Parts: sequence; structure tokens; C-alpha cells
Amino acid sequence: MVRFTSGTSPAQMNQIVTSAGATVIEDLSPIGALVVVPGSAGFDARVGRNGAVTTAFEDALLSDTRGKPDGPGGGGHAPDFGLGPKGKGFPDPWHELSSFLGVTNPEGILQWDDNRMDVPAAWTKTKGDKDVVVAVLDTGVDTDHRELHDTVDRKLGGNFIPCDDLKALFGLGYIDHKGLRDCHDGDFEGHGTWVASRIAADDNGFASNGVAPNVRIASYKVLAAGLGGLASWMIGGLVGACSTQDVDIVNMSIEGYLDPSDPFDQQVYLLFNDAVAYCRARGVAVFAAAGNEHVRIDRVDLNVGGRDLSGVGQVADGAEGFASVSPGSPSLGDYDLRGLLEVPAGVPGVTMVSATANAIGAAPANVPLRWQSHVGARDQLTYYSNYGSRIDLAAPGGARRYDIPFWDGGAGDILYGGWGSLGALTTKGLICTDPVTSALFNAACFKLDGQGFGWLQGTSMATPNAAGVAALVLSARHDLRGHPDALVARLKSTANHSVVNYMGPNDPSNFAPSVFGDPCPTGYCHLDQSHPISFGNAYGAGLVDAGAAVR
Repeated sequence: MVRFTSGTSPAQMNQIVTSAGATVIEDLSPIGALVVVPGSAGFDARVGRNGAVTTAFEDALLSDTRGKPDGPGGGGHAPDFGLGPKGKGFPDPWHELSSFLGVTNPEGILQWDDNRMDVPAAWTKTKGDKDVVVAVLDTGVDTDHRELHDTVDRKLGGNFIPCDDLKALFGLGYIDHKGLRDCHDGDFEGHGTWVASRIAADDNGFASNGVAPNVRIASYKVLAAGLGGLASWMIGGLVGACSTQDVDIVNMSIEGYLDPSDPFDQQVYLLFNDAVAYCRARGVAVFAAAGNEHVRIDRVDLNVGGRDLSGVGQVADGAEGFASVSPGSPSLGDYDLRGLLEVPAGVPGVTMVSATANAIGAAPANVPLRWQSHVGARDQLTYYSNYGSRIDLAAPGGARRYDIPFWDGGAGDILYGGWGSLGALTTKGLICTDPVTSALFNAACFKLDGQGFGWLQGTSMATPNAAGVAALVLSARHDLRGHPDALVARLKSTANHSVVNYMGPNDPSNFAPSVFGDPCPTGYCHLDQSHPISFGNAYGAGLVDAGAAVR
């Protein structure tokens, strides 16, 4: 990535880097930068001699962050079920369906998360406005899916993975590895399709529907299946989405961490910061996932790379800065996130969304009595969700029935049937074809008339729930369009403050042994079930309430 002084024109930027021997693969000139591949060693020194260049630094890979259901699995195929009626009517037939293969949940309907956000009350006023556009920056969207075919605006968006350049420079295997075809448009994982459907799946009388079924989706492909993505792809998608006159909201169900002591990471973070500022200056609200490591993210003022920033999301320094891990994880150091900066949700101006569960449906006998006493409690912070003072809002993200991971809960600790959150999936994607994630007790990937669906959990799922509610608000309150601060203030001021959290942080007294292979006696390696995370750190301003926000 090469950054330039203010006032340098795009043509001058291109001339400077090409003269120094590089190929431009991403145009970030609206925020004063280009992404290039040098043709030979010494490029940074050559380009740095030009007075218009402020810095040149290495791109960063943010790893795959899809909403993975934890635990072992089997299968590798999507069974085809014919569930429920297919007639017209609103909401769609699965929305109110009481069970899936005999499994029920406390809400009594499969799309329980809409009720928790009071979305049906908002629907009496609006189901969304076609003029409102939500940009989904993700793994792409399966536009052939019946739930999204008429929802995605094909005039907007695009593939921000520079495949032609990467193939020319490095060879086809750089991206098209292990049979994946992510140099093609579309979604070869399923994550982006799921996110788009939770926001705006069509109210077409078939299967399920989204929170705001009448708004439009713009797909910006910035993640490669099974890989994740480079920061430049995500920043390019942000700049591309906000350069149009159409996009109102950006959804980034993406998470990664950067080291504020590393000069390269500092510059990557600052470029994210400038991209978000560019979006907000153009009236676009950005929502992003809080992350799934169950660490505390503090809201801090911090000098990053010589610039003073306010509202930075930084992982706590103490015991709450160690990520949750599964039994047998190889190294404690792999999960030491202390002091790192979260992106994109922790970038100033981004609305960070934590995830809540349906309810604590049950608890196995090996967990403490105090946790068993909370069985039935709804809208708990999930066992995986990050938390802390940087959280702005909470939304349903789904969690296993016991609100602990599969390897602790065992039989009955499931996602399907309304414990996870229901959305559309592409049947050709990794989530539906991978033997672990496709298993019925995990993602429960299945088909109806050849169309894929499944339950997932994660802050990746909470974020489109919040973004969908924001889209309903913009549809009902046109005066808030183009004013992201006012939109978020509306969501915060109307959020549900009545929920009570019992979920605790990781327990440092039990945490370390599990890293070296010991079974977890309780919780997510391990949960402190005696000291609940405070309301503000769990939910931010509260659980989004669509009915109150559109009134």
C-alpha cells in the first residue's frame, strides 16, 4: 500500500508507482492511496524518494472469520426437506414455523430473533424502502438464490479481489487453491449469502424472509472462501461502496486484529480509519461484528502511527485479553490478543455489535448449579461474543442451546431448530459442503426445492440483524438518511434496556490448563459463572428494538 500527500491527483499517483516499477491492483485514490505489487526488490526505497509519497507498507491478511459452529461433525451434504407450507402471505411460512424436525425453542418460532428485536411491530409501518441500499462486504452473494434473486441490485457492488492481476503476477493457484473458485463472482463459502438474506431475504411466500425484505442489497466481494481477505480488499470495498450515491448502510461481518506496535499494522489501521471517515462524510453508516473470541474490547483514545484517535477498540491487557480456545489448542500465545486493535469494528466511527442468544435452553449436569439456575434466561450475551466498553449495540446472533460450546455441552447442545439464527446459504459453498459445518447438529445446512438454508451463530449474524433494523429505520424516517450519527443515536436511544446478563468472562483460574489439552470442566475454556459481565459491556446501549426505533 502506498500513501500520498494531500492534493496528489490519481494520475500523479499512478505515474509515481509505475515509474518505480509497480503494478496498480487497487485504486484507493479517494482516500489518497494505491495498492500495488512491486516488480522487483527495493521498490519501497525507490518510491519513497518521491516527495508526494508519505509511506509505503505491506498489506495485512485478516483470516477467515465466518460464523463457524464449533465441534466435530459429519455429513458433507445438504439434505433436502420439504418443511412447512409454501403459500403466499407475510411473514414467509418458515418465519412462524414452530419446530424443525421436532425441535422447538422458547420463542416458539424458527425466526425467533425478529421477535426479540420487536421487528413485527416495525413491519406494521414499513417492510423497507427500495430506495434504501445496504452494502454487504463479505464473501459475495449467490444471486441465483430464490430469496435474493430480486433483492440484490446488480448495478452496484462488485468483486474486490483483484483476481486478474493476482493470476498474472503470481499464477492461478494463488487464489484458486484446493478447488476453490474465488476468482469468480458469486459466493463459494455461504457466509455473504447468509448475511444478505438476514438483512433482506425476499418476502416471496417461500421459506424465510429478512428483517427488511423490501430494501436492496449491494454485494461487495472482499473475502475469499476458506482464506479470509487482505485489508486492501476490504478497504477497497468500503471506498467503492461509499463512492456511489446509493449506499446508505455498510455491513461488515468481518473481524481481525492488528498490532499497534507494528509499523505496518499501524498504517493498515490508519487506512481503515480514513476509509470509514470517508464513508461517514458521505452519509453512510458502517456496522461491524464485535468478534467471536470472548475477549474484552475497551474504548480508548490512542496514538496510532503518530495520529491521535478517539474511540479505538483495543483488546484488554489483563486476563480478559486471552481468547477462548478449544481443548488441545497448541499454544497459549496463539490466543494472546492483549493490546491488539480490532478491525473493522474497533475503528472510530464504526458501530460495533455484540451477539445475544435465544435463551439458555438447558445445562448439562457438569456445570455449576448457579448456571443451571439461569436456564430459561433469554437474550444472554453469547459464550463466544466479544464485549467491553467499545460495544455500541447488541443484536441476536444465536448460540447453542446451552449457551456453551459443543465440546462442553455434548448431546443436545445444538444450533438447529431456532437456537442459531436462520438464513439462506449457497449449496455449493464451504459451509454446506464441509463435513464439519454442514452436519445437522452444527449449521444444519439443508435444502428446500434445491435452495440452501441453515442456522449459524456469531457476531457475524448479529451485525446484519442490527443493520436490517437500521434499514427499517431509514425507510420509516427519511430525515435520518445521510446522517449516520443521528441514525445510530436513534438506535441507541430506543434500544431495549430491560435485558439482564448472566454470562461471565473467561475464567483465568481455569483458563490456562485447557490450553494444554485438559478437558474443559465448565464453560468455553472456561467461563467465570460467578461474575456476570455488566450490562453496558455486554449490550452497549442495549438490544436493538425495531418497533421503538421506527415509531
